[in-house]
Amino acid sequence: MYKKVSSIIMLFLLVFLALPVKVDAAAFDPVYYAERYPDVAAAVGTSQKALINHYTTYGVYEGRFQNAQEEAEGKPLNTYIDIDLENQHVTYILDGNVAFETDCVSGDVSKNRQTPTGVYAIYGHVPGQYLTGPTWKNWVDYWMPFSPGGCGLHDATWRKKFGGEIYKTNGSHGCVNLSHDAAKELFNMVGIGTVVNVH
Repeated sequence: MYKKVSSIIMLFLLVFLALPVKVDAAAFDPVYYAERYPDVAAAVGTSQKALINHYTTYGVYEGRFQNAQEEAEGKPLNTYIDIDLENQHVTYILDGNVAFETDCVSGDVSKNRQTPTGVYAIYGHVPGQYLTGPTWKNWVDYWMPFSPGGCGLHDATWRKKFGGEIYKTNGSHGCVNLSHDAAKELFNMVGIGTVVNVH
């Protein structure tokens, strides 16, 4: 009798778990999902349909998040990078304690290139890359992109000073510039998926 009841319960659970979960397409962020879970992107591709199908079939049961905000709200945010634009300061909080902090230079306000605010996650961790744009091509040793628009944290060896009000008239194109030593230290402490809170 016990085995029969157990079999029925197991069958019910298997059927229940096989039912797809309804997802609000507006809340699902395919870019975030693919970059946060590169194993999924490698297995199913990066189309929104394929990623939503993975999330509803497997991801939600595996504890995966459908966007960065859900991830930040879904568990205690006690390990993250805090970027304080007003004070031009970057702090890395590890298990609720300050593990690293430094001054920075964010997006140029005078040219309407402000660093975007919000809750993101690092989706790249590249030791050496050219950052290019319409009028620039700069090599950085430590590249940590976090926003969908391609803004990230990186070393800026062309700058002599960080912090203060530099960002108001001589800021970046939107990225968060750090000294070479500070970028190296932070790079070695964080990785893909580290939450970034920009405010």
